[in-house]
Amino acid sequence: MKKVSLSLFVLSVIVILLALYYPEKYAPTIEGGNIKVVAVHCDTGAVEVRALLKRGMEKVDSIKSPIIGEAAVDLLKYQPESPLMNFAADALLEMAQRYSAVKVDIAITNKGGLRSELQKGVITFGDIYAVFPFENTLAMLTLSGEQLWQLCSEIASVGGEAISGMRIEMTPQGELLSVYVGDEPLDDFSKMYRVATSDYLAQGNDKMTALALGTDRVVLYDVTLRDIMIQYIKELAEGGEKVIAECDGRIKIIE
Repeated sequence: MKKVSLSLFVLSVIVILLALYYPEKYAPTIEGGNIKVVAVHCDTGAVEVRALLKRGMEKVDSIKSPIIGEAAVDLLKYQPESPLMNFAADALLEMAQRYSAVKVDIAITNKGGLRSELQKGVITFGDIYAVFPFENTLAMLTLSGEQLWQLCSEIASVGGEAISGMRIEMTPQGELLSVYVGDEPLDDFSKMYRVATSDYLAQGNDKMTALALGTDRVVLYDVTLRDIMIQYIKELAEGGEKVIAECDGRIKIIE
């Protein structure tokens, strides 16, 4: 399920703790009827609250500021494919394999889940939190060839999503024409494919209903997609590499 960003979460926790530990001083007063709230007041302790919030924001900034890597190019997002979408899907495919006892064929995430872009230059923890603000976790499942075709049809119908391990050809109107998994055409609907995605999409959300049909489901609730991306970028940096991605025709529009 999608969650609030780290900054908003920390601020919310601070306000709740104030109300719990200092109810007489900080508990808000509410004026209004049963349906519409007219006003909310917290008149006492404003100086203390501001000081506490300032310390909280400083703590958040200290967490977000460390540099984890560097981007060689701007990683933007747009459809049908984009550098940021391709990077996210490729990193997901490579990292998911570490958590799977069997070969992972495909990785899929959604453009809507990428909430920002990465600019050329240093990448900080905060940058990745901006791109991946949700607590979506790693999920793996198995689809038949028929179900995968349905999924690719759904991806084509919305103009493209972030995919890795396969290629799609579609019309400008969003009609699916062909699918290749690796270099092999998807022509055997009985063949089974292992797919890495997020727990949110694995439920069939964001118009990817075919993912809800998957079997042999594994959800790693302690492994977020954000953690995967941070680890992937850090390992690139440790190897002296920068983050780079480009459009390579994995989703092609055939006129």
